[in-house]
Amino acid sequence: MITMQNEYNRTKAVNYAVQYGMKANPRYPYYKGDDCTNFVSQCLQAGGCKNHFHPTHPWWCVGNKTSICWSVAASLYWYIKVCTKENKFGIKAETIIIEGNDAYSVRLAELLKPGDIIQYINKKDRIQHSAVITGFEIIEGLRHPLISQHTYEAVNIPWKKAHKKTIFHHIVDIN
Repeated sequence: MITMQNEYNRTKAVNYAVQYGMKANPRYPYYKGDDCTNFVSQCLQAGGCKNHFHPTHPWWCVGNKTSICWSVAASLYWYIKVCTKENKFGIKAETIIIEGNDAYSVRLAELLKPGDIIQYINKKDRIQHSAVITGFEIIEGLRHPLISQHTYEAVNIPWKKAHKKTIFHHIVDIN
């Protein structure tokens, strides 16, 4: 388990997601029809994550330009994975991948917090969507995430989707 070194401000990340979940922030680029990961990265930055200009895994937004890790779902996944493994820079997370919606467990319900990230893998095993957890609802005594997202704009909707797998990133450190 990784211990928190730099505080991720979950409240600011969630407030940003709720404020801009249904509309684009004019201070950032907007990718109509494909803005989900760009939006999640904006939420992470609102929570205190800083631009990283790493040579192989950059995560940044400057003006109307973004790195691939900032704006592409699979690249954000690999960025978080590399940052966590190397433990030197960037966003670190405890990542859990489940198959189907029914594999959601008590462990996940207890681990996840507002401001954490969910990504979805399609039937072709491609990471195709990203969203941020902005709340929870209780279903049969178990906390289930509510998400906010772009690509189709939504705020506080249930996380379950018809995807092959779901990736849950519990943010544990930012630097």
